[in-house]
Amino acid sequence: MDEAKRKQFISRLSRALGRDQALCPAYVEDFDYSKGPQETMYQDLSRDQVIAMFKAECDKNGTKYVNTTPDKLGETILAAIADWGNGKVVFPSTKEVEEYKLKELFAKDAETNNGERTYFQWDASLGRQACIDNTANADIGVTFASCGIAETATVVQESTVESGRAISLLPDTHIAVVYTDTIRPRMTQTMEMLQERYNADPSAFPGNICLISGPSRTADIELVRVDGAHGPIQCTYILVDR
Repeated sequence: MDEAKRKQFISRLSRALGRDQALCPAYVEDFDYSKGPQETMYQDLSRDQVIAMFKAECDKNGTKYVNTTPDKLGETILAAIADWGNGKVVFPSTKEVEEYKLKELFAKDAETNNGERTYFQWDASLGRQACIDNTANADIGVTFASCGIAETATVVQESTVESGRAISLLPDTHIAVVYTDTIRPRMTQTMEMLQERYNADPSAFPGNICLISGPSRTADIELVRVDGAHGPIQCTYILVDR
């Protein structure tokens, strides 16, 4: 907006407010944010209290959760899949899949489960459309979250070549694995942690970051709640204590 249009716009506002002339200050003093709660709220909570807050918010928004340890992660994921009725499962190609040998676990399970569970791994080399098509008709998507936010039971999900956004968006059920030591009390502390992480390794900055707070639902139209309007209707967080 150029100077003439800016003055014209402010003049209309001034007249609407009953002022005789437009007041266009040349300088506006910065607001004092030093006493704001954004950086200090919940800063004294212990790790156990932060996790307890996260779980309490899960209960409020209808998200299931289960605690596990790294050595039992594979069996915990299989149990969560069975808990939601089995079906076709899509999973990423991230380093965690290799670390926990999930591809091998799923392949072995597919050989013995009599067709109750089938698996598709997100593989960018197959092409975007192939990945989207296979994910769109999947029943369950499994992802590894970057971190969590306790105040709203939110997981921070990076979208990368190895783990496309569709995995957490298109299937009816989303199973997100999140390490409990990455859960921060509030959005502000979470953003600080991510800033430090990406500043240390700018090449790791993802193409997209999604904040997912449990199952998808909306009541925008006549206050009628609709589940699954923008994503999965069911959600489980697997909380890994390491």
